[in-house]
Amino acid sequence: MTKPTARPKYQLFTPGPVQVPRDIRSQLAGDLVYHREAAFGKIYASVRSGLKRVMLTKGDVFLLTSSGTGAMEAAVSNLVGPGDKVLVAVSGKFGERWRELCIRFGGYVDSLTRPYGESVPPMEVERHLRATDTIKCVFTTLTETSTGALNDIRSFGEICRRLNRILVVDAVAGLGADEMRTDAWKVDVVIGGSQKALAVPPGLAFIALGPRAWDQVESAKGTCFYFDLKSYRRFAEKGQTPWTPAISLMYGLDLALRRIVKSGGVSSYWSMHRRMAQFVRSGVKRMGLELFPENPSNALTVVNMPKGVDGARVVDRCKKEGFLFANGQANLRSKIVRIGHMGPVKKSHMVKALASFRRAIKAEAGRRR
Repeated sequence: MTKPTARPKYQLFTPGPVQVPRDIRSQLAGDLVYHREAAFGKIYASVRSGLKRVMLTKGDVFLLTSSGTGAMEAAVSNLVGPGDKVLVAVSGKFGERWRELCIRFGGYVDSLTRPYGESVPPMEVERHLRATDTIKCVFTTLTETSTGALNDIRSFGEICRRLNRILVVDAVAGLGADEMRTDAWKVDVVIGGSQKALAVPPGLAFIALGPRAWDQVESAKGTCFYFDLKSYRRFAEKGQTPWTPAISLMYGLDLALRRIVKSGGVSSYWSMHRRMAQFVRSGVKRMGLELFPENPSNALTVVNMPKGVDGARVVDRCKKEGFLFANGQANLRSKIVRIGHMGPVKKSHMVKALASFRRAIKAEAGRRR
């Protein structure tokens, strides 16, 4: 009998993917349905309805078989044509990804960049938009996973609506963990992913569009095929997707969304994440450590490493004990450790993870003496 490839034995406390509950994993093992018949239409409709409740929107929501970056590309390729001027509000690696995508699709990009760990001040967004009236779209992040920083999307939405600009928000990490009210906050496009706070395996991304965004899609001269949102809209009317979707993942996502709704709705889910974030940060501060971002997200806790302590070695030590955290990215590598606490994380598991983290910090600090 052929043996399957062995997998590492650790619990995930990374900024995604996260630990997937057993009952959601069991949904992935069920029989497949054909994506061109009525049974698929039922699961697709159910998931889209659940996502609207979590994203708090009455607009269109579509599912893409891709990572969150695929949804980012879908947003840019449908909204930005060659020579279109856009503003990208950057507070970390994923803001930089918006910038790279807009350039790749021919956009003329203005960047409003803050140092890693800081959030983008809304007044700077407004000042920039008032000074440049040719900007059509503003791209930014809700939760900047690379730094743990949270942006003030509510203020961004008010500014963009008042100045008649399209606001596009990467909420891949923050959706479900941080407050995000798509329609009430006047956000035109929101993207998300299955593998973060919703606690489903990677492979599904989603994009919500309001009517102002559709006007921009219709007028933009961008080119795309796989991510053509007009095709997604046409097929959605038949209860289908344009291309073969990740059907099994939809059943897992459907269960996750139903659980959120049944447990009190998305506001209750935000509160659960806020309490867990407070619990983790209290534990980190008791270790005498400092948090990195000035305005942290509920999705993860980012910790500054003490002088002389290598974050990469801390992560490796914890991994050997069965707890996987995440190193910093780019120029933050080894300078910070990112502790993810998205999804239905149990406090008892987090207590053990933090104990491992404490031991690793102590061991590394002692090694440097």
